[in-house]
Parts: sequence; C-alpha cells; structure tokens
Amino acid sequence: ASRRRFLLIHGAGTSAGAFMNSPTASGAKKFLSGVPCRTDAGGGGIPANWQYTALDAASDDGGWWKVGDELVGLEASISRIENAIEMQQAVGVIGHEQGALVAALVAARSSLGEGPPLQFAVICGAPALPTGVYLDLLQRLRDSTAVVPVATLHCLSKADPASAAGEELAACFAPAAEILWHEGGNSMPGRSWYEETRGFPDRAIGENRYVTQLGPPKYYKYQETSSRRKNATTKEVMSTGELLDACVHETMAGEPQQHGRVLCTGQLSTPRG
Repeated sequence: ASRRRFLLIHGAGTSAGAFMNSPTASGAKKFLSGVPCRTDAGGGGIPANWQYTALDAASDDGGWWKVGDELVGLEASISRIENAIEMQQAVGVIGHEQGALVAALVAARSSLGEGPPLQFAVICGAPALPTGVYLDLLQRLRDSTAVVPVATLHCLSKADPASAAGEELAACFAPAAEILWHEGGNSMPGRSWYEETRGFPDRAIGENRYVTQLGPPKYYKYQETSSRRKNATTKEVMSTGELLDACVHETMAGEPQQHGRVLCTGQLSTPRG
C-alpha cells in the first residue's frame, strides 16, 4: 500500500467536492492547507507529499446514514469506505462530523482485524456515540487487552456540545489516541493542526521526521519508555516513544489545554435516549 495516501470523509449535508474546497465550518479547505505540499518533496530528506481524495456519500441529503435510532445506511457506508481504502491503498482516513464517526468505526474494525489495515485516523467533531452493534464494536475495542488500536487523532473543541462524547470515543482507542483541542466548535481545526501535532500522519506511519511548508525536516526525539495504565473504566494514554517536544502540550490530569496534543483519558458510557 502507498505509505502517503489518505481518504477524506465529509460531514452530513455536503459533498466530496464541496468538502475539499469550502473554507466554511462544513469544509476542509483550511484544514487541508496545513498539510505540506512542497516542490522539493522526495529529495534532501524531505518526505514525499501526502496524496488524498475525498469519497462522496452519494446520498440525496449528503449523509452517510439516515438520522434516527436505527442508523439506516451506515453499514453500507462503512462497506463503501473500506472498499475505497483497499482500491486506493490508503493508509489513513480523515473524517468530519458524520464522516468522523464513520472514520472511527472503520478504524475500530481495522484495529480488531475486521476491516482493511489502517495506520491512522483523524476524527474531527464526531456527533453523539452510536447505538446497537456500533456501540458494541467500540466497547469491544475499548475492553480488549490484546489489540493494538489504530493511531487516532481526535480534534475537539469545548465550544462543541458533543465534545464530551468525543472524549469518550477517543478513550476507546487508548493508548494510541491523541486529542487536539481547538476553538472552532464543530468545524475542523485550521491549518496549524499539522504543526501543532508535529505531523501526526507522519508519526503514525513511523516516519522519523516531518516538515512544514517551509524549512528543513524536523526530526522526532523519543523517550525509550512506554507506560500503559488501565482499569475497568479508564484508559490513560502514554504512547511508546512519547514525543519530547516542548511545543507539544500533554497532561495526565486536570482540564485539558485548549491547544496542543493531550493524553486521552475517559470511559465509554451508553448513550441515553
């Protein structure tokens, strides 16, 4: 599979083309502008540019499922996305709103060996946790002691009423989950996300460096220790080779900072209603 290709999954009420090109809250244009696109890529220690495409829901309302308790259409959407991952040889998925929840479910299936292999997922503004078999899927991933989850970056905002559910979703992917707090509500984070997370996609696929739009490569410094603490209700994340970079903010207790990468702790509760 291509080491540098990811698939974009748009939110409800839009389309693949609009998602990639819109600078509004429902679009990914500002987010994608943070992904380096360099003319010197592939030489002088500069990684090749990331390649990406967006998949369209191809539904009348632009949704990946019909809103309601039954989540009608979600199973078919997951199948379409997994087929696209295999056809395009993508190593990651990036989703927004409805697309974020679908991306999380695809990553959970991959983690459990029930879907195509993935190396990362970026989950931005996912809505409330799912119900039924999809909640069961996340609980199986959360409770497993033998599975190494797909690396995930959860982009959350305290201005989004669904952020608490987003933290619960992130906890299912511990210890491979990271949270990026931003101030954009339910929208995707702006272009600074790539540098704030120190090239999360590059770290997720095992690169030893990342770049921004300008300047030389920046190499990761790693601490040769790992820690994983877990009980029946909580997973705390400290990934192997914890990134030692003063510009990346991590915390094990207290209120998460509004910016930066933080460790994920939380528990999954059954949705009400």
